[in-house]
Amino acid sequence: MYKIMRRELVLFEQFISTSPTISSIKTTLTISSTSIARHLPLATMKSTIIAAAITLATSVSAQNYYNITSKPFHLVLESAKNKTLNGATLFPCHEGAAIEGLCLSTSKDVSQSPLYNFNTSVYDTSAPTDIGKTGILTYNLPGGGSATYPSSLQLNVNPTTNVGVPLFFPGDDDAVELAFDKNNHMNIQGYIDDTVYPPATGKVQAYYRWYICDTQAGYAYTTLAWVYGNKGPENPTCRKVDVKRVFA
Repeated sequence: MYKIMRRELVLFEQFISTSPTISSIKTTLTISSTSIARHLPLATMKSTIIAAAITLATSVSAQNYYNITSKPFHLVLESAKNKTLNGATLFPCHEGAAIEGLCLSTSKDVSQSPLYNFNTSVYDTSAPTDIGKTGILTYNLPGGGSATYPSSLQLNVNPTTNVGVPLFFPGDDDAVELAFDKNNHMNIQGYIDDTVYPPATGKVQAYYRWYICDTQAGYAYTTLAWVYGNKGPENPTCRKVDVKRVFA
C-alpha cells in the first residue's frame, strides 16, 4: 500500500504541472479547497484534498511512472535439487482472453524462449541495493498481424489457498512490483515483518517464494507460482525454484 500511494502521489506531482487538463483541475481543486476550508475541520480538509489528488493521479496511466524499459531477457529456472527444472525456461501460456500464465517449457534452449522486459521508474530516486530496485515485469503479447498488446505481471490471488498464480494482463494498472537482485534473481520485496509482535517495519527484505506447481487459473497447466507466507505451499505438486533473468 505504501508503494502504491508513493507511486500515485509522484504521478500527481509530476503531471499536474505539465498537462493542460490536469492544470485546470488543479485550479479547480485549489478553488474547491478554499471553499471546503470554510466548512470542514483541517484534518477532514486534508483528507479530502489528498483523496482528490490520489484519484486524479490514478487516472494517469501507470505507464507514465514505469517509464524505463530494460533490454529484453529470458526467464530461466534454477533448482539445486531438481535436474529437470534446473535450466528450464518459462513461456507465456493462454489462461483467458489476453491473459497469459508463465508455463514450464520442456526445452532448455534459452535462445528460443520468449523475451520479457523489466520496467522501472525515472522518478524512483532511491539508491540501488543488492536486492534490486523495484519495477514491473512486462511482455508484449502478439496480436493479429504485427499488433502486440503490452502486458504486465499480476498475482492471481485465491483466498482458499496460499499459492498465487502469476498472470500477464494487458496494461499495468495492477502489476505486482518485483525486482531483480545483483545475481539477476527475481524477488518480491516487503518492509513489514508480521512474524513478530508487534510487526516490525522499516527494513526492506527480498523474498524468493517461487515454485513450479500444477495450477488451475483458467486451464490446467504446470506454471510458475508464488507462495504466500513462510510455511511452504499447500499444493502438493509444488517444487521450489529460483527465477533468473538471462539477457538476450
